[in-house]
Order: sequence, then C-alpha cells, then structure tokens
Amino acid sequence: MKKLYAIYFSATGTTQKCVGKVCDGLGVKPVSELNLADNLKVELPEFMAGDVVVVGVPVYGGRVPTVVADSISHLKGNGAAAISLVVYGNRDYDDALLELTDILTDRDFHVIGAGAFIGQHSIFPKVGVSRPDLSDEQCLIRFGKECMNAISEGHPIASEVPYIKGKKPYKQSAGIILAPVAKEEDCAKCGACVRKCPVGAISIETPWITDTTKCISCGRCITLCSQKARKHTGLKYSIFGAIFKACFSKRKEPEWTVVK
Repeated sequence: MKKLYAIYFSATGTTQKCVGKVCDGLGVKPVSELNLADNLKVELPEFMAGDVVVVGVPVYGGRVPTVVADSISHLKGNGAAAISLVVYGNRDYDDALLELTDILTDRDFHVIGAGAFIGQHSIFPKVGVSRPDLSDEQCLIRFGKECMNAISEGHPIASEVPYIKGKKPYKQSAGIILAPVAKEEDCAKCGACVRKCPVGAISIETPWITDTTKCISCGRCITLCSQKARKHTGLKYSIFGAIFKACFSKRKEPEWTVVK
C-alpha cells in the first residue's frame, strides 16, 4: 500500500466512525480524510495504483443519496484499490452497496471489499439505538483486516469481490417524505445549521424553515443545533415512527465480502 485515503459522507458522525474503524483494521492512518458533508464539491485527491481508498456513505431509502453519488462519480481511481462501505439504519441497505461498488468500479477502482454496517437510524432514532455498538466495531475492524490481507496477497487487480446483494436497475428512491423543522421562538438564529447544511436547504433569513425541495433529511442540522430546536415532529412523523419501529427493530447484523 502506498497511501490510504478516507472519503465519506457523514452528516451525524456515524459513517465517519464506521470508516475510522475500518481504517483501524487496516492498521494504517489515512494521509487524507474528506467528509463530503462539509463540501460536496470539494476538490478530490488524485489516486494511483497502490493507493487504497475507503469510501463510506449512508443509505437513504435503499440507495446512495443522489447528491453523494454525483459527488463520488467525480473520483478518478487510476487503478487504485477501494473499499466500499455503506451504513444503514437497521431496515435494509437494498441496492446501495451494489450501487456504490458499481460507481467505484466505473471510476477505475479495483474494489477489494464491500460491506454494509448498521448505525442508529437518523430519522427514527429509536431504531438501531446506540449502533454501531461494540460488536459492530469489532466487525468493522475485522472487515478492515480482511481487506488488508487481500491487499497483502495481491488480489485487487486480478480478482473481483464475490456476490454483493442488490439488483439492477436499482430500486426507485422514494425521496424525502420527512424534513426536520424548528419553531421560530425556539431558534437562536446562530446560523450553524445554515452554514453546515450540505445541500443549502436552510436560509440565514429564516433558519427555522427547511426547504423541502432541497433537504435530503440527513439529520445534520438536528445534530448541530445547540438549542435542540430542529427536529422531526408532527402527526405524520409520529405515525411513521411507530410503524417503522414496529417493523424494523429486530437487530440486523453486518454483512461484507472481500476478494479471495
């Protein structure tokens, strides 16, 4: 391995944590770490054969979020190895891991490992509570170690990862049906959510309002709000939340595959 890079979209810190554990398993500190949630149009590094890039994204509605897919489609692998990682909220990752792996392959990466891991759900936090937990972290580290073994054995160029769950054409994204909002009287108007919203869905003039035509419901504004003013709320949210919890609270376990 020449250099290790970590590139991810992490609005609330969960995907970042998962990518970090994979890097721990690889046993190498990244020379560069980019969170696309800070800037979806950031200038991306140049890679070369011998480099390894860990790419992590959240799953929204069973897919890679469109704005994130657009961003990572500008990566240029130039024969570098890649580790494909998706994080989902204990419902299902559907076609997201296959989609991410396909994007990386199309961008001239040799994908040596692909994994789906569980985090606390960003919209319905009563599902997947406190995940990734210790067991998840151990799995993430193990995944990283298995990828390092594949790198050491020289598999990236000659092999492809075994079967990855998913179908083509990818499932239709349902879009965003719930966006966080705040009451004007609860909002401190500090501007943190305005500055950090990755898609510019909150204006400085009315930061308690969310532009639902732009919002991807990533939860970043909720995490950043010092007043805890921004939240998902309302009758629709309560109904969907109860149904979601009833249907998807049974614990899912990580799944991954590595070239042999």
